[in-house]
Amino acid sequence: MDRSQPWISIWLHTRETIRESLRETSRLTKIILIVLFGMVLGYDIASLQDLGDKYSLGWILWGSPLTGIFNAWIYWLVISWLAYWIGRRLFQGEGDWEETRTAVAWASVPFIAKWILWIPQWFLFGADNFTRSTPLLDTSVGWSVGFWLFGLLDLILTLWYFVVLSKSIGEVHGISSVQGLGIVLLSYLAVILVLALISIITFSLLVR
Repeated sequence: MDRSQPWISIWLHTRETIRESLRETSRLTKIILIVLFGMVLGYDIASLQDLGDKYSLGWILWGSPLTGIFNAWIYWLVISWLAYWIGRRLFQGEGDWEETRTAVAWASVPFIAKWILWIPQWFLFGADNFTRSTPLLDTSVGWSVGFWLFGLLDLILTLWYFVVLSKSIGEVHGISSVQGLGIVLLSYLAVILVLALISIITFSLLVR
């Protein structure tokens, strides 16, 4: 596989691709990666939260990518900083802040590949992608099977994203991919704990 094409080689030759990309990735490339990641993230969030029950399909198709890009930018900075800090402090990693951000950006390629799934889903399932009730899918077993098949492919790409992210973090810090997975898990755990703490504090203030 040609490692000069990181969009392709990142899938199976992650560590080698990251090693080369750390020296060659421009700021514009990182911006493009995060924007594409955010657009897909926006549709994923809209689907998981059944936003079609509250908003029109048109609003979701145009509005979700915009909010997704904003969320992706925050996600990129937070996860990159946590992966950098945890890797250096707890795993004696050697990656710096800039390298970690680059690795996290490139690791998003499998997630970005969900575009391949979302485009046909728009045309096949329409609003059923974003609502709790699914009138179209309920009319046919074939439609339901197709919808769940897309869901399975989506899950595979999501899992592969975390595999690539773990390998990328491991390469940046000069440690194993398993340790890279540990950094990713601890980073997500830190985010969950902070959000839980904010929720508890907010709830306690509201009930007073």
